[in-house]
Amino acid sequence: MKKQFLLFVVMMAINMAVSAQADAVGATSGQPNLKFLDDSVQTKQTVGMAIDLLPPIMSASTGHLGYSGQLWYGYKKFRVRGIIAGFQMPDKLMGNDDFKDLKVTATAVIFDCFKNYNFKGWWLGGGFELWNNSIIAKTDARNYTFTDCVATAGSGYIFKVYKNFYVEPWGAVHCVLNGEKITVGAAEYKTKRFQGEVSLKIGWHF
Repeated sequence: MKKQFLLFVVMMAINMAVSAQADAVGATSGQPNLKFLDDSVQTKQTVGMAIDLLPPIMSASTGHLGYSGQLWYGYKKFRVRGIIAGFQMPDKLMGNDDFKDLKVTATAVIFDCFKNYNFKGWWLGGGFELWNNSIIAKTDARNYTFTDCVATAGSGYIFKVYKNFYVEPWGAVHCVLNGEKITVGAAEYKTKRFQGEVSLKIGWHF
């Protein structure tokens, strides 16, 4: 958890540094600041941030707190995102009666390509994720940990609500590459190789 938090802080610092540099360039060159560009003007590069609503909602259904945040850098029609999320899976969605309380901390790097300029409309992307999991076996009430390496492909659509504030419905397909599993006596748990996900993000960019 400390490593994921440190990663998020580093990404936030990079975000702020890039935005500050953009402010300085705009001020010294006499050009308008990217923050205040009208949507009709093509934005060549930007930095942004977003939150995903699914992890906190999913965790809240189990009585726990969840979180998700991402920082991203965009250039022309391309975007690279750094993501961190933590949530608890409802037991009913696990599909395994021998285990409970699956908690996941995920970090990811995703590359996207937009159909249009100005970082809005349809995008298609892919990348890799690392899921650090903990789960409790009902037979001995012990907590077990394991890690999934995951390849991800997804798509979404960015609606600009006000200037560069946006909402982003999206979906993705995840493929677990390593197949690590937990075995306790006759009970066994392994993350399903293929998983689907749909959610809504809220974000803003310079």
